Amino acid sequence: MGNNEPRIHRYRLAQVLTAFNKVNIIMVSTETTKTATTTPDVAGRETVNQPRPTLLIVDDEAGPRESLRIVFKDRYNCAVATCGRDGIEYARRNHVDAAILDIKMPDLTGVEVLRELKEIDPNIECIMLTGYETVETARAAVRYGASDYLNKPFDVFAMRELLDKCMTRRQRRLSSESQVAQLQKVNDDLRQELLEANRAVAASVLSSGVVHEMNNPLSIIAGYSDLLGRDLAKLTATEPSAAQAVQQRLVTIQREIERCKHIAKRFLMFSRGTGNTEELIEVKRLIEDAAALIKAHPSNRCVEILMGEIDTQLMIRANPTDLLQILINIGVNAIQAMDGRGKLKLAATRATALPDSFTLTSQRFDPTVPLVCLVVADTGPGISADKIGKIFDPYFTTKEHGTGLGLAIVSELVDKQSGAVLVQSKPGDGATFNVFLPLAQ
Repeated sequence: MGNNEPRIHRYRLAQVLTAFNKVNIIMVSTETTKTATTTPDVAGRETVNQPRPTLLIVDDEAGPRESLRIVFKDRYNCAVATCGRDGIEYARRNHVDAAILDIKMPDLTGVEVLRELKEIDPNIECIMLTGYETVETARAAVRYGASDYLNKPFDVFAMRELLDKCMTRRQRRLSSESQVAQLQKVNDDLRQELLEANRAVAASVLSSGVVHEMNNPLSIIAGYSDLLGRDLAKLTATEPSAAQAVQQRLVTIQREIERCKHIAKRFLMFSRGTGNTEELIEVKRLIEDAAALIKAHPSNRCVEILMGEIDTQLMIRANPTDLLQILINIGVNAIQAMDGRGKLKLAATRATALPDSFTLTSQRFDPTVPLVCLVVADTGPGISADKIGKIFDPYFTTKEHGTGLGLAIVSELVDKQSGAVLVQSKPGDGATFNVFLPLAQ
């Protein structure tokens, strides 16, 4: 026997205990419940212990099965199953932290049980129990996600040590996953705050431009009001043509009032935002609103804002504020690149042919669905090929006083809308941003 003699004695002792207690387990059972208990600490105060982890033991042989239950019952809630299917069913209905699986069983192999358990919960630590003739199978099981394997007859101390290592690894993994999830949430919250902060800053910058835009119609209203006053004076003198002139000027005043209201509405919609609310958006109106707000931006000294081809039937279901910010950020970036001079053209068409690759793509982008292409083209200095791949990176900028956040936020919003962007440019030949978004179904 040699060194194996103590192992076999311990193994046989468990078999004797099994026979002595007349244990004959047919159905899945548990040794203890998972309720928390209280124990006194060194100072005599009661402390709450965490529920014990659950160990699932699946073996068709009573000897090894009961040996393991006796070995671990003081530290684990031991659930035992006499066949693979019972073990799988137990795991479906109950939380399991670790499992010890026999490789050879009548109904299912240990590897098949392993696969099912990993489908139920990938974090279950699984140890394979095998005879010498199935060592290769056990090694294969490790490749399928088993933590390790031990040969029969097993050494109790080796089994305890191995299970302790597995549980330590499990706790570290679960802790790491929890920390990653918390960091992801913090990151998502920071992104949202960044978007809101950027919108607030942009609204503050735009406010002066909006006031300037409203000055034009207000000046017209003031002038026509003065003329209207003169016409009313003529009416009192019973001049026949004065009534028609008054009517025409009233129409002009009403038109300019509506223009002021529309400018104010555009600005308020952008500055307040609309949360995550989605609505059906007319693309033509979206382009018009974006063009008006870009024109009002203080960076625009004398850039000519042009409206290109726009399909009036195009509709998008999205957050209107997000889409406005995409177009404004791209447009303002172009204006600043042109140093306030040049031409900026906005257009929108149905995407009939897609490029082989995109500069930026959302993971949810589906090129098989109907798409709209929003186009923002400028006559600026262009972008070199080595920089096109970096322009959407946070804090990347080629401007002396740039923040590097404008296009990074475009990237976030396009991803949120399940879209894609293609940037076409050559140094000295301007740049064209093509934003592909799903059409409303």
